[in-house]
Amino acid sequence: MLLGLDGFPHRAISPGLTPRMWALAEAGGRAAEGGMTDLPSSTDPGFCSLLTGCYPTTHGVRTTSWRYARLPDWAGVETPRVPTIFDVGHLNESDTVGHDHGPESSAAQECYAATDRTVGELFDAMQDHWAETIVVIVSDHDMQARDASPPIDLMANGDGLWDLVIPDGGAALVHLRPGVDAREAGAALGRIDGIETWLVGDSAMLIAGARRGRIFKAPQYSSGGFHGAPATARTVALVGGGHPDVQRLAAALTRRRPHLADWAPTLAPILGADMAGTDGANLLA
Repeated sequence: MLLGLDGFPHRAISPGLTPRMWALAEAGGRAAEGGMTDLPSSTDPGFCSLLTGCYPTTHGVRTTSWRYARLPDWAGVETPRVPTIFDVGHLNESDTVGHDHGPESSAAQECYAATDRTVGELFDAMQDHWAETIVVIVSDHDMQARDASPPIDLMANGDGLWDLVIPDGGAALVHLRPGVDAREAGAALGRIDGIETWLVGDSAMLIAGARRGRIFKAPQYSSGGFHGAPATARTVALVGGGHPDVQRLAAALTRRRPHLADWAPTLAPILGADMAGTDGANLLA
């Protein structure tokens, strides 16, 4: 059973707030520092990595911002260009409440507890088959609150190096003008107030990541929390169940923080599936 908890913070997994998931991890295992995803740390790139075993550079979904406007070709695709391997049980409410009220709000805390109760009901329904069950629980990204700083306006600081910006919360896709050197443009990005990091997306695109609490200028903003940044690239990573391979998975999580793309090539061999051509690593290899 593969469960994806949208926008659920790793730090919310605790004995008091989420006792059913905590007990699952205590009997099985968890990544102590959580798992990880790529920039932008947002829903569509993260879930596509989970379900394909590939990184965004391969599956092609680079941002969730296509939901608000059609993407230009340089910004990736709306659906993955490689096959998906698994289905996932998607619990979305933690993301919605985090956006509306903030991830540390009382409403969010109540939502995390309610999500845990729902997950616990699934565990109860599977007790007759627990000895042959592997449960993997992940999230696609974390969530953070904005600080009082103004949004980062990359188009006001381009110095002629880039001509288009697609914001995705605490990250942004930056299109370079023809002939611009990526390292020169990256160095210019790094000098802008609020930028924590940047990386090369492809020959004509950089991905900028904002410092904690900072958001990129966009047409609209959530009233509460947001994601996309390096600070929200930490994911939930729990395993449990009665299957003999659960303890091997638990031990693997103590040795390596799993990327979302690692789960498909890890679980597929257990199910007898072929996972040739993925980017992620088999955590059990």
